[in-house]
Amino acid sequence: MVIAKAIVWSYTLWFSFLAVMALRMTWTRLPLTVKVIAAPGVVAMVLLDVLFNIAVASFIFLDPPRQWFFTQRISQYKTYPTWRTPIATWICANLLDPFERGGHCK
Repeated sequence: MVIAKAIVWSYTLWFSFLAVMALRMTWTRLPLTVKVIAAPGVVAMVLLDVLFNIAVASFIFLDPPRQWFFTQRISQYKTYPTWRTPIATWICANLLDPFERGGHCK
C-alpha cells in the first residue's frame, strides 16, 4: 500500500511539474486573470514537491533531504557519484529535462 501511494504521489508531482513548466514558459504573455487562477496551483505544486522530497525521495534514496526541492536533491546526486547517480541521471534525462529549454536539472 505504501509503495502504491508513493507511485501515485510521484505521478501527481510529475504532472504538476508539467503544468507548472507550461505556465513558466508562457508566464509573461499570460493575462492577469490566468496568473491569478494558476497561482494557487503553483503554490500547491511547490508544497507537493517539498513534501515529496522529505517523504518519498528520502525513502527512495535512503538519504534525508539536505535541500528543500526534489530537483535540487537529484542535481546534487548527479554531481557527486554514488549508487544514487544513475537513478538521478535517469529521472533528469527522461522525466524533467525534456520539458524545460536547456534542461531542468543543473
